[in-house]
Amino acid sequence: MTVKKKIVRSVGVVAAAAGLVALSNPAYAAGDVYKGTGWRILSGRGIESLSPDPYVIKIVKPGAGSKLTAAQARTAEAQLRAQLKKSAAQLTSVTGTKFTLASGYQKEVTACSTAERHVIAVGMKYRPFTPGNKPGYSQAHPCSASGNQSAWGGWIWMDSEYWNGSWKIDPYRLRNLISHELGHSIGLDHANTDGSDANRTADPYECATNSSKDLPVMCSPNGGHAMGKGGSVTRGKKYAGQYTKWDIAGLKALKANFSR
Repeated sequence: MTVKKKIVRSVGVVAAAAGLVALSNPAYAAGDVYKGTGWRILSGRGIESLSPDPYVIKIVKPGAGSKLTAAQARTAEAQLRAQLKKSAAQLTSVTGTKFTLASGYQKEVTACSTAERHVIAVGMKYRPFTPGNKPGYSQAHPCSASGNQSAWGGWIWMDSEYWNGSWKIDPYRLRNLISHELGHSIGLDHANTDGSDANRTADPYECATNSSKDLPVMCSPNGGHAMGKGGSVTRGKKYAGQYTKWDIAGLKALKANFSR
């Protein structure tokens, strides 16, 4: 089975946000659902569903390309593992598909054609955003199975600047960002939609919200609980890294699409 690649970019802070353009969608399979309030599936780029077969998340050991000291690399890996383990548990609970974080390390992945089925490799590199080499940006490279358009796996590069001191980001925002990139790898798109300004552009932070100022984790550039303007830092920290009700609706749709 061949696989396709979609590159998704995220940024860890408000200042580096860029305008977003809504993706056009291909012809839908009968009965499948690809978007709803606060969520969107990467159907326009090849992923339409989530397989019931297990997925494994593996860490890529930091190398010279991370520009991290040994101590910084240990801190980065510990934080990545902690959040990925929690995200995997929530994904398993929500979708019924088993997600696990493996011990040990995964070799670097550079192409969907050689990516292992249902393996998501997560590593750290200095300014991995391409093109542009922009500071503060991380990048997901999700792959899709061409036979049934399910999430195949792929790889994620987190910007190592979050850990070397050159790019400041609150730890709880970083946890949201890790979950955000993982969401891309299994088929969730940015949740932004054109808002009240009606300028035909899904601008940064233009996403569904509620009275608690929650935003979908998949809101770009950095969503999550209480991440909207005026949101409570206490609430943001309490629910850091957890998918919101909107993300959960998208995850459930991904799983349901597989069996239709």
